[in-house]
Parts: sequence; C-alpha cells; structure tokens
Amino acid sequence: MDKCKLIICDIDGTLVNEARELTDFTKKTIEKIHEQGIKFGVASGREVTELKYFTNKWNLSFPLDIIIGLNGGQLWDGAINHLYEFDKLHKEWIKEILDILRPFDLNPYIVENGIMLCKRMDWLVEKSSKRSGSKVVIAKNESDFYNKEHAKIMFKVPEDKIDEIMAYARERIRDGYVAFKTQPIMLEFCNKYTNKGNALIEYAKLNNMKMEDIIAFGDMTNDNEMLKVAGLGVCLKNGSEDTKSCANVITEYTNDEDGFARFLIDNGYL
Repeated sequence: MDKCKLIICDIDGTLVNEARELTDFTKKTIEKIHEQGIKFGVASGREVTELKYFTNKWNLSFPLDIIIGLNGGQLWDGAINHLYEFDKLHKEWIKEILDILRPFDLNPYIVENGIMLCKRMDWLVEKSSKRSGSKVVIAKNESDFYNKEHAKIMFKVPEDKIDEIMAYARERIRDGYVAFKTQPIMLEFCNKYTNKGNALIEYAKLNNMKMEDIIAFGDMTNDNEMLKVAGLGVCLKNGSEDTKSCANVITEYTNDEDGFARFLIDNGYL
C-alpha cells in the first residue's frame, strides 16, 4: 500500500471498547487520520440515521466521510451528503423468516428512519433504543413487519442459544437471503447481496478510489466481505475465527486495549 486514502472501521467490538465507549486515545488517533488528509468512516449493522446520532456523541472535529449502514444496505457519502440504498429483503422473505423462528418466541425488530418496530417491549429493546435514540413502536399485527421491503430484520437471542438457532434457520431459509451473527446475542437476516464489502466497492467507484488504497477494520462475520475487498483487511484480536480467516492481519491488541489505534500507530500508518 503506497498511500492510504481511506480508513473504514466497524464500531462494536472494533472501534469502541466493550462498554461501547470511544477512548481518548482512539479519538486522538481518528483526529490524526483526518489531519493527515486520510478519509475516515464507519461501517455498521445500524442504520445511517442511528449511526449519525451515535457518532455525533464522539464530538470529532470533522464530519465522517463515509457511513455504511445496515450491513451494506445503506451508503452515505459525506462529500455530497447523499444516501444510497441497496438490495432489501422482499416482503415474503420477512414473513418466511418470522414463520421459521416462531417456535423460539423471539422478539423481532426492524429499525428504519429512527423508528424501532418490535413485537414487544423488553429490557434489551429498551436499552438499545436509549443508546441509539430510536423511538420504539410495538407492532399492532405481525404483518407490520412485512408490509414493505426492509434492509434487514434482527433478533436478540440468548448467547448460549444463538448458534443453535442460527443453524436451525440456515437449514430452512431460501436462496435469496442469509442469516448471520453480528454480536454474541444478535442474529440478523438480509438480502444475500447486501454486505459491507459491496457498499465499500460502490463508494470507491463513486469517488475514483482504488480498493488497494483502503484499510478496513472489523471483528465479526458481517465485516468479512469488507475485509476481503479492502487493500488491507484487519481483524481485531477479539474477533471471531471466521473473520480472522478473512483478514490480511490480526491486531496484537483487543478493542478493550485500543487495538484499532495501536495497530495504525505501531505499524507506521500514521
């Protein structure tokens, strides 16, 4: 890599610590990225509206250059202040997903435009809405979830059950969409063509940027495609084994040890 032009980073488990805090050291490193003329952005499973709310709390001295939301279902280009949206789940797929997972009595939810639509209020929904600034709306009927297309549908699942439930779902879903884990207790479904990597490729095309000039950081399965397509894909030490296998390099430190920032500094990228 001759010159890095963009650094893009997953948030939970990667950029912030387990308390979901951006440390002062990491914040100073992000400011240094900007000072050196390198673009910086985030890629997350959250939607762009929520990500703007969340990242504004960091009080950076500059606006983010790029935000990839909904695991690649959304791309916000800061240079032109434009939001692009990509492949969504068809209505019949969402209904099918709800039918597949019905035996487990889970609480599905969909986040869109700052609204969190869920089956019922529970402490996980309440905690998530407070953190994201989303308004919670309880579905009047299950059909509220599939009255139109959505980028994804999510389920909070007990950590000791998530692998079992994910395997159960994968045996029954059709070809057009996929199921994957984005956090130890988060199971998500989206269009099989939706991923952070495809959104990053689209951003590079729109901005005449070569993929080899991009460094991407992640820690979980929904980061895999982004790490594969970037010039340098970096997985945090605390990352999942499948994500480590997709990366060019693994950090020496975890997200609780400023692994993102220390990697950039220790390896001379800043």
